[in-house]
Amino acid sequence: MISDDYLFTNIGIDSISFHAPRHFVDITELAKERDVDPNKYRKGLLLKEMRLPEVDEDIISIGLKAAYNALNRGHINPKEIDAVFVGTETITYAVKSVSNIFAEMLGLQKNILTQDIYNACAGGTLAILNAIGLIERDIINKALVISADISSYHLGTPSEPTQGSGAIAFIISKNPRIATFSKKFGMISGDINDFYRPANEKNAKVFGHYSVDAYINFQLGAYDDLIRHIGDFYADYYTFHAPFSKLPLKAMQYIIQKRWIKNINDLPKINRNDLKSSLLKKIDYFLHDVTLLPEFIYLKLKEKGFSSDRLENWAHWINTNVKERVLPQLRVPMHFGNMYNAAVWSQIQFILENHANPHDTIYFGSYGSGATCISGLLKVRPQFKSVLRYGPKINDYIKFKERKSVQEYEQIKSGTVEMRSLLGRISEHKLNEERGFTLHFCDEGCIIPNKKGLNYCPKGHSGFHERFFPLFATLESNPIVYPNTNDLSYLNKGLVRVAWNVRKGNSLEYEVRRVENKEEKDFNAMGLLNWVPIYIPIQNIY
Repeated sequence: MISDDYLFTNIGIDSISFHAPRHFVDITELAKERDVDPNKYRKGLLLKEMRLPEVDEDIISIGLKAAYNALNRGHINPKEIDAVFVGTETITYAVKSVSNIFAEMLGLQKNILTQDIYNACAGGTLAILNAIGLIERDIINKALVISADISSYHLGTPSEPTQGSGAIAFIISKNPRIATFSKKFGMISGDINDFYRPANEKNAKVFGHYSVDAYINFQLGAYDDLIRHIGDFYADYYTFHAPFSKLPLKAMQYIIQKRWIKNINDLPKINRNDLKSSLLKKIDYFLHDVTLLPEFIYLKLKEKGFSSDRLENWAHWINTNVKERVLPQLRVPMHFGNMYNAAVWSQIQFILENHANPHDTIYFGSYGSGATCISGLLKVRPQFKSVLRYGPKINDYIKFKERKSVQEYEQIKSGTVEMRSLLGRISEHKLNEERGFTLHFCDEGCIIPNKKGLNYCPKGHSGFHERFFPLFATLESNPIVYPNTNDLSYLNKGLVRVAWNVRKGNSLEYEVRRVENKEEKDFNAMGLLNWVPIYIPIQNIY
């Protein structure tokens, strides 16, 4: 077999990891509450669950853990990172980069390049391209790329069941251990009104069939452009942006129909009565289970009356080129919903963790509404499992979760839920191995930088405190009721926020949550956010 190594650079993914909120809504339950046939969601959209953030959980909360996991998984010293790029469309501040917040919380070096990239669901992919270009020119050596989003649509709309949330983070460098990128990429852009979210609105809007048509049109365009640059190529897996799980199947369906089997309608008509009835039943089974194979190809073959031998050959070919190349990774959007910028790359992580072999090639089509689409290839490195054998893995997140009712989801979405939390005193868990985060704050608990000359509170509060928060901890005290959510001074008293349902002796895991003082009197401090630690019941020590 002729090697395709000439298509790839020596720059790629050296480590990768994922994080998502633990709460979910069952899609069948949502359908019943909306008086919709559950099959419309489960089979029509290929959805099972919808990941749901809590009211104070945002892209900082989920992106921080994804980034920390990527550094920890790859045993990478945070001081080696000299650039942080964040792809998101879930904006935290209109002005102020969240990449700076991540860099501070992760303890990265001070001489570092930071940038947020907003381009709908393609921002994370564009961040990767930025990193590749800067590394090629030796401007930076290692980049941390974080893609984090929370999708939100109005209650009762057709898009509601596709909501989701999650984050993925990469370390991009030369001579990576996991995978290298292709030298060329396919690109297409245009002013397309398929999806948008007006300024100051939380919920996005989408034009249904028009949006699907835009997605397919741009996926084909990016695929064609990649071929124009590198010629025909072979890929072991095909991944596409997933607004919902059925759409990547449609993308693959159109690539097969429009690009691979251009002459299917010209196939000779033969007498289908000669086909074995058992074979027809088998085909009909596949036709009615779209989670297995795209149905249109079988319909075309049946219409043309293929002989049983030819039909078996086509069945085997389609099974190899669709089922095994596209379907395994759709387990991710089925369970987490539309994660916007994290959607395509979390599928790639799932392939790497569960299915890939050394030297496999992965095709990706990264689509951002409005619209742009970037296609490219990844080549799996021989030693990739040396990094990926460490957790957490996406399957861990699929397994460890907590169910919320539709009523609880609606309350969280409306913002009417008051977060219940307590205070407690913790110690480092015996299995923690010194992992964790160091934060700096004033006497009143405002998070402040560890930068000489600026390591004081802009609100005028006194004090500078440095405190290490372990990734995994044990609750050493009985929980204490926490009456004033705006008072963060407990941080310099050795206390932390803990989940409302924990008890003394419980094992806990670190997360951060957003705190906004809505009673702020200082005009210039209004809207200034803090992210403070909260310890939740442990799900899995990795």
